[in-house]
Amino acid sequence: MVPTNSNTTRCHDNRFYRNLILALVTIFVLLMAVISIAWLFMHPHDPGFEVTSLSVTHFNVSESHVQGRYKIGLTITNPNKIKTQVVLHRLICLKLYGQKWRSVAAVQQRVSLEKLTNKSVKVDFELRKEPLKVAPQVLVKDLNKGVVHLNVVLSAKVRFQAGIWPSMDKILDVKCGDLDVEFHSQTKDTGRLLSIGKNCDTQNTGGT
Repeated sequence: MVPTNSNTTRCHDNRFYRNLILALVTIFVLLMAVISIAWLFMHPHDPGFEVTSLSVTHFNVSESHVQGRYKIGLTITNPNKIKTQVVLHRLICLKLYGQKWRSVAAVQQRVSLEKLTNKSVKVDFELRKEPLKVAPQVLVKDLNKGVVHLNVVLSAKVRFQAGIWPSMDKILDVKCGDLDVEFHSQTKDTGRLLSIGKNCDTQNTGGT
């Protein structure tokens, strides 16, 4: 049976659309490869995070609960020659003597950094009678001595921006450890960071 003109036209149309889709997919893959190579060549470094201050108020430890209000000061440094935006997520992890508590910051901080610059921010968060399995004796002992050791872990989204190139995102855990807080000798509910200039470590937990 001789194919009709309509069948021949339909075959040509199908072949055209298949070729078009294949061409678009190829262009997309090549474009993504070029972008990836460009970012690999630029190789932006993670921002630097430094604890400049830490204050604690309404700190209270009992056999079954711990609570307190915290204000941590950070200096965020952009070591790159491209613009960088940092979003500090509200979820915060506080570590005290092997035990972890999750808290939520009052607001989400968004910091835009020009190339090779830094900015300072303050992050407020609170623990409200978070339950303890058993209050660590070393925590109570150190509090009575006047100095408590704690670690703070923040989550941050970092966006690198370089001219016409699509931005590149990373999700970082910002780990600020070995923070020594000195508490008032009488009330024991108010404390401040003993030293300044504590650098934080960063760990990449995701990105594009």
